[in-house]
Amino acid sequence: MSNIRLLSDLLVNQIAAGEVVQRPASVVKELLDNSIDAQSTTIKVIIKEAGKQLIQVIDDGIGMDEVDARLCFEKHTTSKIATTEDLFNIHTMGFRGEAMASMAAVAHLQLETRLHAASLGSYIEIEGSNLKKQEAIATAAGTNIRVKHLFYNVPARRNFLKSNPLEFKHIVETLQHAALARPDIAFSLYHNDTTVYQLHPEKINQRIVHLFGEPYKKQLIPCEETTHLLSIKGYIGKPEQAKKTRGEQFLFVNQRFIKSPFLNHAIKNAYDRLLPSDSFPFYVIYLTIDPRFIDINVHPTKMEIKFQDEKMLYTVMQAVIKKSLATHHVMDPIDFEQNVNFSPLAFTHPVIISPSTSARERNYVQFKNNHASAEQFPSKNWEDLFTSSLPSQAAEPVCQRYETGQAVQLYGSYIITQVQSGTLLIDQQAAHERILYDKFSSHLEHKSGVSQQLMIPEPLELNPTDYLLLLEHEAVLRSLGFVIDPFGSSTVIIHGHPIELNQHSPKALLEAVIEQLKWNNTQLELSLSENLIRALAKRASIPPGKKLTVLEIDALLAQLFSATNTMYTPDGRKICLLLPQADLAAMLK
Repeated sequence: MSNIRLLSDLLVNQIAAGEVVQRPASVVKELLDNSIDAQSTTIKVIIKEAGKQLIQVIDDGIGMDEVDARLCFEKHTTSKIATTEDLFNIHTMGFRGEAMASMAAVAHLQLETRLHAASLGSYIEIEGSNLKKQEAIATAAGTNIRVKHLFYNVPARRNFLKSNPLEFKHIVETLQHAALARPDIAFSLYHNDTTVYQLHPEKINQRIVHLFGEPYKKQLIPCEETTHLLSIKGYIGKPEQAKKTRGEQFLFVNQRFIKSPFLNHAIKNAYDRLLPSDSFPFYVIYLTIDPRFIDINVHPTKMEIKFQDEKMLYTVMQAVIKKSLATHHVMDPIDFEQNVNFSPLAFTHPVIISPSTSARERNYVQFKNNHASAEQFPSKNWEDLFTSSLPSQAAEPVCQRYETGQAVQLYGSYIITQVQSGTLLIDQQAAHERILYDKFSSHLEHKSGVSQQLMIPEPLELNPTDYLLLLEHEAVLRSLGFVIDPFGSSTVIIHGHPIELNQHSPKALLEAVIEQLKWNNTQLELSLSENLIRALAKRASIPPGKKLTVLEIDALLAQLFSATNTMYTPDGRKICLLLPQADLAAMLK
């Protein structure tokens, strides 16, 4: 008996939907792409319950006749391409012909459309790939699509959707990408009958301000360059306006939003020595390049593309950003002690560079070698680091019978003291990190965080996506001692922060929190709350070079010696180094 069977059309479309329709924002993206390709000048997006109940997109594009309206729901049907050569000369947003069929397989879908020259339009209703109704109706020119009850017939997929604020955050990001890519189109976004965006056709800088707020008007630096291979234009932010959070870095290739680690690295590297390592500049950069030199058919979401000459592009991008910064008098401070022949990046793999390689090519080669390991923990043998060196929580502490006033600070970063077992050298920053981590863990477990109330509450203006993300995790933040209230559509008022962090700016702390929430998926083996308290402990710990008084040293050591682990920070960094008295005597013989 044969075990191989032909899958049904419904099952095939549901499988395809797993790649194309991952969440409500995926539906919004595909419908926006279709509206843009239909030469629309006005696009209206209506959302109910973060897209779980309704996603509706209305445009004034060219529309479809009754044949095309029915055919667009079939698998691999598209008006964008016809031959293999067309794949390498794509000027449209969509081209795969999978989106409409995938959406129809996992939702209730209603379509109204009419050509501008026609007197009547078409109405189609589909549920689970089954055609329920098709008839001629009177409707406005263009297309009106309603996607209802997403994943109604795939409950397992629906259960994987996140909370409404988080899902709506992704929808807002999707509309931001489309609105920035096409500032010549009017966009509007409504959520649960509330207006989120009402954007008219405008210049790029005006679109940026209307999307992110008036403060961005003062930080925009224009950049523009044209070569025989490509053109680059857009705006970058001033270094002093850089944030501790990522997410406001936008790259577009031929009006398509893309994600490109090597281009992001080129731009960040152009700000070298103008920004702290943990700050990220704002930028909206548009690249126009011959479609023959790129391949956008490498991922179902079409956000990742391949370039024919990455080295050239890296070099040009870096040069354009540096030129723009210099033109607008954002000068790179001269450091006479730095060895300019080496990149400030740290590498875990050797980099071989030929003598003829240029300096900018070296930066690109170093990035390509370093990228795989610079932002993530090594995937192999990582358990050995902990099993071989971390003592158990029940292990006997090395610090016993410490007497106050006997410790001395070295170089503003280390503390040396005598204990019963010998001489103890302590990294003060690592010690404070462990102390704060234990406190925050206790606060989170018992919901007992103590808040330091501000005499004058501080407003923190955020972009809409960061605002939604912060409110989504307000309960966790309140357990730690943060007290925030929403104010308007993109601002929070900070009333208090954890009392342990009273030496730090509340705004900077919350920006660090947002950064950790955004990039929580970099450590999948840890929970969000665990990553959050680790990030707060690291951010708020004593910086190296901070001179401490005798009382401060005694207080630090007393808290360290009562910590759950006196030897290692939460991420495995060593806190103490013990030198037994016998070893010290042997060294001096």
